[in-house]
Amino acid sequence: KEDEDKYKTESESIQNQKSLLIHYAVERGWDTVACPAPEDPARLEQKELRRAASRLSFATMTSLPIQVLWTTLATLILTVCGVNFMGPNTIGDFPPTAYYLISSIASFLSIVLPFSFFLFFGKRKLSDTVLVEKNGVLNSVLLVFAGLAVSVLMNIPANLISQLLEGAGLNGDANTADLLAMTPVQALTMFVSVVLVAPVTEEFAFRSVTTAVMRRWGDWPAVIFSALIFGMAHYSIQSLPVVLMAGFVMALLYVRTRNIWVNIFVHMLNNLLATLPIALEGLVGADAANIASNLLTYIVYGLGLVALVVLLIRNF
Repeated sequence: KEDEDKYKTESESIQNQKSLLIHYAVERGWDTVACPAPEDPARLEQKELRRAASRLSFATMTSLPIQVLWTTLATLILTVCGVNFMGPNTIGDFPPTAYYLISSIASFLSIVLPFSFFLFFGKRKLSDTVLVEKNGVLNSVLLVFAGLAVSVLMNIPANLISQLLEGAGLNGDANTADLLAMTPVQALTMFVSVVLVAPVTEEFAFRSVTTAVMRRWGDWPAVIFSALIFGMAHYSIQSLPVVLMAGFVMALLYVRTRNIWVNIFVHMLNNLLATLPIALEGLVGADAANIASNLLTYIVYGLGLVALVVLLIRNF
């Protein structure tokens, strides 16, 4: 914020100096063709907004070709190493353990690297985007569970829309696959990829970098734009409503808390609840997995609703 204020003050000072020089030259009948009038500051801000939005969108769009290149390279490496791709239990033609490890590396290559380059070439400081403001331990815990509860509530209408899109034949899955975990090793690598790596990389790119940069033009433009490119990065028409809603809630949470760890823990909990039934089904059976998963889900969502009510009471 201080850097932005300093930039605006310096820009206004330069524009004022140019205006005074032109006025001085006109009074004396000098040729001012070589000294054009200063550009409108509002237009400069619009140009900067378009530039930032275009570059963030480009960083998002590079994720798919990077994923394709990395997957192709990983396939060649595994083929040379003699890995069997023809087994009955595979995910995207890969054995589950290999798929999760490849996905973890792909998250870094296709998400973290493009947005890191965006910061580097834009000469933006990491400390100005990855915000970790103190909210207090109790308040942070309440925010995590409340954020999870809001995400779940907002996903109800989004899921209905997704079902309508699926019924209309609009699937559009480009980088999605049905997860599978039949052994403890597969379950562990699934949790590492989906519950640990994905939340950290996605929150860094789509909330920390995108939201922080776009907040220069207001909180709501930042929240909406962050949700849009978060949806764009998942390349799935059918899941787009759910992803957009989740991106909207997470961006709003980051704007309000200014603490990326709150977002990361909400994202981790959400992914944990989504993958836990898969892991338990492969380890203890479908019936036991459903009971344990439903019980944990009700407990977490119940805590989320309580946290949401407590926060509303404390703030109003």
